[in-house]
Amino acid sequence: MGSAKSVYIFTDLEGTAGIDDWDPRHRDYGVQAQGVSERSEMQRLLTGEVNAAAQGLFAAGVEEILVNDGHGAGRTILVEELIPGVKIARGTDRPSWLLGISPRFDALVQVGMHAMAGTPSACLAHTQSLGYTYRINGREFGEMEQAALLAGEIGIPWVFTSGDSHACREAEQWVPGMVTAPVKTGLSATCAIHLAPADARNLIRDRIQEAVAKVGEIAPLTLPSPLVMEIVREEPWPAQIRAGAERVDAFTIRYTGARFWSIFHHHFYGKPDLPLPE
Repeated sequence: MGSAKSVYIFTDLEGTAGIDDWDPRHRDYGVQAQGVSERSEMQRLLTGEVNAAAQGLFAAGVEEILVNDGHGAGRTILVEELIPGVKIARGTDRPSWLLGISPRFDALVQVGMHAMAGTPSACLAHTQSLGYTYRINGREFGEMEQAALLAGEIGIPWVFTSGDSHACREAEQWVPGMVTAPVKTGLSATCAIHLAPADARNLIRDRIQEAVAKVGEIAPLTLPSPLVMEIVREEPWPAQIRAGAERVDAFTIRYTGARFWSIFHHHFYGKPDLPLPE
């Protein structure tokens, strides 16, 4: 049986049970009563699932939990409602994506996850916002795999995901043997059949303990070098693209490198030389 003392929780929003519409923060009514009410409900639902994951981890003997508030707003989890014992990394001016990640973590777990762009019937499927498709070494991949590849390069295995059933199947295709907790089943982009939040939280709490028991059986997610990441936009890329990127055609750019850590942070942060965390 495996064990883990330190666990990194990467979170998103769209895979949470009870959520089947986009975060309203950028909509015209986002700062009005309707938008505030809709977003508050989403925050409560996600925070409940994060707490359930943490409760399960503590019950499995984990001693350190760092939660990355990973949804685009950077302030989606309600910090005052978090259970004691967890730490949270949050904010918008981020020096890198997986805030606080280091080789001391024994496992990566993910909560509130959605499927990658283009997944049929998946609820709120996208990859790093709408209108983009990402490929790594010719294979389409999503935000779950991006986080897992970053963690994998410093030796951390991806052992658990909760979210839309389509996202869970996607995760299992990348990492056979990982544990998943499908808390809803997408029927279309903005429609799903959801578990009741209490049932979703119970499922996460139970399944994540199974995942901890498998730490040591699941290898970190890595890919052979050289790595080629292509990003396809529905609209043409602007004339000016990031220095070091290759323009394949009007809709596609490409990054090539020895490490996913480098090409990912090159594209999103302009930091191709960002060192691996120690």
